Amino acid sequence: MNAAGAPVSQMRREIAEIPEVVERLLAENQTQIRGAAHRFAVCSPSWLTIVARGSSDHAAVYARYLVETTLGLPVALAAASVTTAYHAPLHWRGGVLLAISQSGSSPDVVDVTQAARQGGALTIAVTNDAGSPLASVADVVIECRAGTEAAVPATKTYTASLVAIAALFAAVAQNPSLERALARLPEALAATLEATVDWLDARAAQSPVVEFAAADGALVVSRGFNLATAFEIALKLKETMGIFAEGYSAADLMHGPVALASLRVPALVVDPAGPVHPSIEAAVAELEHRGVTPWIVAGAGVDEARNVLSLPVDLPESLTPIPFVLPGYLLCDEAARRRGTDPDAGIGLQKVTRTR
Repeated sequence: MNAAGAPVSQMRREIAEIPEVVERLLAENQTQIRGAAHRFAVCSPSWLTIVARGSSDHAAVYARYLVETTLGLPVALAAASVTTAYHAPLHWRGGVLLAISQSGSSPDVVDVTQAARQGGALTIAVTNDAGSPLASVADVVIECRAGTEAAVPATKTYTASLVAIAALFAAVAQNPSLERALARLPEALAATLEATVDWLDARAAQSPVVEFAAADGALVVSRGFNLATAFEIALKLKETMGIFAEGYSAADLMHGPVALASLRVPALVVDPAGPVHPSIEAAVAELEHRGVTPWIVAGAGVDEARNVLSLPVDLPESLTPIPFVLPGYLLCDEAARRRGTDPDAGIGLQKVTRTR
C-alpha cells in the first residue's frame, strides 16, 4: 500500500528498487567500467557521438553535459535515420560511439552501433541486457544490472543508465571526488524517496498529485545537467496519463513556450541550485507572473516554501539528475492512478519499441 492506502503499482515497486539497483551496479560493474574507461583512454577520441531512443535519449542528454563539462570533449547526438533510412556513410574513425538502450533491442540503435564499429569507432554500449542485439555488436558493454522491469515506463533502468554513464566518465576523467560521490548515491536515493512521500500527499489542501491529475497538459522545466530530468519526467507524464507534457530548458522556455503556462497547465521545476539557479529562478518568476505557482524539486540553497521539495542530498550537481528524477516518477505514478489510468501499462504502449 502507498501512503494513501491504495494498492501499490508495479511502477511504484520498481521505483522503490532503485537504491538497491544502484548499489548493485556500483559494486558489481567495476571491471566493466574500468575496462571501458581504459579502452576510451587508449582510443584518445577527438569526439563522442551518442545514439539512443526514448528514455535513453534523455540519458544521452545527461551524458552530453557530463562529458563536455568533465572531459572537454565535443558531443553530438546521432541522427539514426542518416544510417538506417538514408544509408549515408559517415567518417567514424577517430572517435567513440556511446549507445544507450535499456532493452538493447531497438534496430536503429543496433544498426548505428554496428556501422560505427565497422567504420572504425570504438563502440560502448550501456544496456540492461548483456545478451541483447546491441551488446553483440558493441566493442564494450556496461550492464545496468537493474533486473527485470515489468512496468512499461522505464524507471530503474533509466536511473541505472545514468549511474553507469557517470561511473564510466568518472573513471575516464580519473576523478576520485566524483567516484566518492557516486558511492553516496544509494543513501541519497533512499533519502529522496522518503522525503517525497509527504510532498505528494493527495490528502493535503494543495498537492501536486491533485493538480497534475486534473491537468490538460504540463510543463517541466530545468537547465544544465537536469535538462535530461525535465525531458524524462515530461515523457513519463505523457506515458502514464496521456497528457501533453513538454520538458524545456529554463532559457528556451523564455523564448516563447512560456505562453503555454496557464492554470490548466501546471509546472514542475527542477532546480539543483548552482550555476543554473539564476536562470531557473527567472523562469519561475515569469510563471508566477502568469498566474502559475510551479511545484519545485530543489537542491540546497533554494528558498523553501510550501510548493518546494528540498531534497536532503549532498552530491555534486553533475550527479543530481539521478535522485532528482525520483520525485517526478512518484508524481507520475500517483497522479496517473488518481486520474484513473494504469501507470504500469502506459497509454497503449509496449515495453520495447523497435524502430528503424
